[in-house]
Amino acid sequence: MFSAAPGLAVSIMAVDGTILYVNETITRMYGGGTVEQHIGRNLAEVYPPEWAEEKIALLRRVAEDDDRLMIRYIWEGKRLEAQYQRIPAEDGGETRVLVTVREGTTDESLIPEGFEIVTIDTAHFGPLAVLTPRELEVLALIGHGKSAKEIADILGCSPRTVERHRDSIGKKLNKHDRVSLALIAQAAGLELRDAHVKNVGPATPTPTTPPTQKPASQTEIKPDQVRPSHPD
Repeated sequence: MFSAAPGLAVSIMAVDGTILYVNETITRMYGGGTVEQHIGRNLAEVYPPEWAEEKIALLRRVAEDDDRLMIRYIWEGKRLEAQYQRIPAEDGGETRVLVTVREGTTDESLIPEGFEIVTIDTAHFGPLAVLTPRELEVLALIGHGKSAKEIADILGCSPRTVERHRDSIGKKLNKHDRVSLALIAQAAGLELRDAHVKNVGPATPTPTTPPTQKPASQTEIKPDQVRPSHPD
């Protein structure tokens, strides 16, 4: 049911970060490739070290304490929300964690009972990575509908300085009107705190395994040419 839900990314993880199952939607977050190529990979192979370590620590917490987590973060410049839930072990098997990911965030009044909201301290800003921390703050406040004067009051600078930052943001993102900038900020779900989280790199592209090539000097031996070294 989860796998077939449009736009919902689904994976089942081992506690150590090994990928046991994925649907096609989540493969894009794992660097592309096919479902089969991701089975058996570890998050440490997929993501930058800081990102993988943070996620694996959360997997362990869910598995050991049976916590249910609603994890919010920015990936490729978009705000995502992941639910982590423990799958109880059966017949002495390993505990696993069900991870579902969607774009956007759930209104807090609609979050199922028992889930804890966790905001992590790393992000992959994607196209927004060209912005300075101050520009990210300005963009976040533009996304919240603040005027130049309101932004200036919040950040402790002049409206002219805010306008200068906004012009710089527009040039870097090739978006020159306030509405377009606001839409970008809203897609990322930018908050002031996000300007100061650590930006990490993208997922590692899925390696493609080329067909095994035999050395030119190696002679192929057919099964009917093999004789036992001694008679039975």
